Amino acid sequence: MSDSIAVAPSSEKFLVDFNGDDDPECPLNWPFRKRAYTTFAYALCTFGPQLSSSMYGQVSKDIAEEYGKSDIVATLGVSTFLLGVGFGPMFFAPISEVYGRKMGVLVPFFVSGIFAFGCGAANNFQTVLVMRFFQGLFGGAPIANTGGVLGDIWRPQTRAIALVFYSFVVTGGPPIGPTIGAAFSMLGNHGWRWSQYFSGIYALALFALSITTIPETYHPVLLARKAKRLRIESGNWAYHAKHEEWEFTLKEMITKHFMRPFAMLLTPIVTSMSVYGSFVFGILYLAVVAVPVTFTDVRGWSKVVATLPSLAIFFGVVVGGCLNILGSVHYSKVLAAKMGMAVPEERLFAMKIGSFLMPIGLFIFGWTSPDRYPVIAPLIGLTLLAAGFLTVFQGCINYLVDSFPRYAASAIAATTFLRSCSAAAFPIFGRIMFTAIGVPWGASLIAFVAIAMIPIPFFFYRFGAKIRAKNPYSKQVM
Repeated sequence: MSDSIAVAPSSEKFLVDFNGDDDPECPLNWPFRKRAYTTFAYALCTFGPQLSSSMYGQVSKDIAEEYGKSDIVATLGVSTFLLGVGFGPMFFAPISEVYGRKMGVLVPFFVSGIFAFGCGAANNFQTVLVMRFFQGLFGGAPIANTGGVLGDIWRPQTRAIALVFYSFVVTGGPPIGPTIGAAFSMLGNHGWRWSQYFSGIYALALFALSITTIPETYHPVLLARKAKRLRIESGNWAYHAKHEEWEFTLKEMITKHFMRPFAMLLTPIVTSMSVYGSFVFGILYLAVVAVPVTFTDVRGWSKVVATLPSLAIFFGVVVGGCLNILGSVHYSKVLAAKMGMAVPEERLFAMKIGSFLMPIGLFIFGWTSPDRYPVIAPLIGLTLLAAGFLTVFQGCINYLVDSFPRYAASAIAATTFLRSCSAAAFPIFGRIMFTAIGVPWGASLIAFVAIAMIPIPFFFYRFGAKIRAKNPYSKQVM
């Protein structure tokens, strides 16, 4: 017993940590240029899968012709990709927490590129679907885990603003993808294959750049490396990091990364925010489908030119980002007034505005889609729709992270799974709906659902604190 008492103080004495809040080795204290580059590089990694997800839609008709499938069946390549993205976080979140962000993000991103080549070389439609699923599964790693990187290198006061600029790069994928896909489709029978090869080349080239230039950001892994360095330099093997005491088990993986996200989906906050966030995410992909239908079938534009109005979605994302920056400034003032104490409900400031922008944008886009209206009118609708999307989507994410700081990864995993399922379904029924009942009523139908969801941020702004007080995950009791 005396031996164990003697060991404990020695163990704590040689426990390695950062040297205070201003330690330059801590990623939170890195120079701004280094943190900005790291953010941009990870954003480009996340941009790749987002681009691949929507680029496929414009080459799906070529795939349908080659393999004798209907257009709707060929669109399943988008859905299987997004389903893979939904399951990816549950596999790769543990890897990032054990081996670090680079291993948990960049290595799966590289594997995703390999499956993109496999899809391009497929000799039957079944192989296309299988390759697309695994391309999405591994491509889901940067989509899900990069949020952890931002938490590693940006403090709460500036993290929301960093997230806005990160989102400018990431959300460029879905609106830009159709234009690139349509361009590949014009190359002839094998154009669709080159669209997949393009995704693979992008992933492999960016992996080579990132793996050699991006530093590791995960604090526990950095401290473990620091402890190892101290052991070697001093010859004292008592130096150790807390992370080295953690023995990751299969049981923990099942309970924490597979079961907990689904358990959290049964709580009111996670259910409401995940459903709302998934709905607006699905609308983003629905808009990507609706734009070519509107400008090709209704206005008679050529295949490539008809995808260019999708760029209005990106402009709307920038507008929404500006609203989120205003919301971040508001939140910083609240933090200062509360002496740094988090107030999750104040994260809903911009989201309350965005909840109105989305249905307004849908109505404008839908009812000005006929060619008797000037083209600027539906573009304004797309801009408002995208601005509403970003403010609502980021509002949901920020509110979940602040409400469940200890279980934020599980809350985000639940949202990612649900939103990927939503995005997988929207392109399929969206194409059918817009073709069957027309763009005006198709957009209006979705707008009515968006109107029904407007009360969500207002409700939680008013009653969220009381609901969190009764939530075991908010209390950080498991």
